[in-house]
Amino acid sequence: MQNDNFPNNLKLLCSYASSITRVCEQLAINRQQFHRYLNGTSRPSLSNMQAICDYFGVEEHEILMDPSGFRQLVALRKPQGPEIDPFGEYVSKLHRINPSASRDMAEYIGYYRCYYRPIEFPGKIQCSLMRLFSERGFTYLKNIENYASAKRRARRMLKYTGIAFHTGERIFVHEREQKAGQMMWTTILYPARMDQVAILTGLSLGISSATSRDIACYRVVWEALGLDIDLRATLSACGLFDHDDAVIPDDIRAATSNDGPPGESGFTGHPWQGF
Repeated sequence: MQNDNFPNNLKLLCSYASSITRVCEQLAINRQQFHRYLNGTSRPSLSNMQAICDYFGVEEHEILMDPSGFRQLVALRKPQGPEIDPFGEYVSKLHRINPSASRDMAEYIGYYRCYYRPIEFPGKIQCSLMRLFSERGFTYLKNIENYASAKRRARRMLKYTGIAFHTGERIFVHEREQKAGQMMWTTILYPARMDQVAILTGLSLGISSATSRDIACYRVVWEALGLDIDLRATLSACGLFDHDDAVIPDDIRAATSNDGPPGESGFTGHPWQGF
């Protein structure tokens, strides 16, 4: 195998795309880095190589073939590229509102306890376990809600996945429940001030887990736990609690209250410093 097989074959694949810029955006690979792949001065990491192969619909051993053989292969099986994903493109554009979005989110990577008061359980506070992690230039999340203590509830765990990004002024989070896919939430958080990321507060709007699928809006609190936790013990400690349970800190109990002061015409979030 000659060293120039990969860049030559990658150039051929890119000739079927609308533009290299478009390819880089959909792969979430820096354009300058991608050009180094094309001119042969750099080789992709294993994860980027797999992403490129998946994108163009080829196998890794194929993209490393002799260029003449690869050209014949591609002529018989023209690369199609990924299916059009309007929502994915929309989120990608939102992410580009802030050129330093990935860097701004770096300090928020880790585990959180997330608190809110679900309407389907009056007088209760839900404490879930969430993880924010970075992959290929984006920040993703996994969230697990524990309803083991709830009576007459068929599903004891609800799992959500989503994406988070920093606009420069606020942190936006979009997440969706994995199994039924009916519960979707958008959360907007106040960024931490200075180097303090222990507590984040904001509002969540979405569809509740009640059978009526009510549209609901809550005040939420994210309590940072760091990067290294005892996952089993932390998840076991999460769940549905009475709002006056001693396990809920007083300041978090106050911050999750959905009451508004007299004369407040809209439902607003409050920065943590207000508690």
